[in-house]
Amino acid sequence: MTTALRAAPAQLFRLALLDAVTAGAGLGYLAHQYREALVANSAAIGLALLLLFALGYGIRTAARVLSRAGSRVDAIFADELRDKPSPWPR
Repeated sequence: MTTALRAAPAQLFRLALLDAVTAGAGLGYLAHQYREALVANSAAIGLALLLLFALGYGIRTAARVLSRAGSRVDAIFADELRDKPSPWPR
């Protein structure tokens, strides 16, 4: 994992492209094998994909909202810790 993070952007792009081609080839093979099932159930498959994308968008939105709330809480804590009294006696 650490070597992947240090890889050059061009190498990461090539790896992502290879992943996409591999996934596309696999999906193409499955679509060819199960053509009749796909045609017979296209409405159900379309609705399932729509719900899957909506769920992904909802999770993305929730993660952004929680991240913003976390940064606000961090800012409040930083402000409160900055204002605390000195531990030295007066």
